[in-house]
Amino acid sequence: MRKYAVLITSLLMLLLASGLYGENDDQPKWNTTLFGSYFLGGRTAFGIGGALGYRFTPRLELEGEVYSEPNIYGVSGGLLYNFDIKNNNKTPYVLVGYSQFRAGAGEVVQLLMFSAGIKMPLARSFKIRLDFRIHLFGEGMLARLSTGLMWSF
Repeated sequence: MRKYAVLITSLLMLLLASGLYGENDDQPKWNTTLFGSYFLGGRTAFGIGGALGYRFTPRLELEGEVYSEPNIYGVSGGLLYNFDIKNNNKTPYVLVGYSQFRAGAGEVVQLLMFSAGIKMPLARSFKIRLDFRIHLFGEGMLARLSTGLMWSF
């Protein structure tokens, strides 16, 4: 985990610096997402979860989530950066964060998390969200595809 500390710190500083110069708009500050997910790799399984986010600027958000699949429960948190795409309703984003899995036997695994995705509007307060996450830990990597409905308030 220490070998990623400089990389994570650099990315967070870059995201914070560029996110602070986003344009100011009157969109809602909070959002919540209910999603279904598909874990890839050694443990292929379906899961469900929910996320709560707070938007500091139009480009920078803080997000936390809880999720589960059979016999595994997890929580994660991270910093999300929305790319500014002019004349396009789709918003691509990246996320860097920390995740923790708890297996049914009580084993806890801590992971570094990277994500990329896209948000597409359905109505003023609702978006559909497609997400691909990679969780890195000492023994390897887990990947997760998810899609969900996001509500902004």
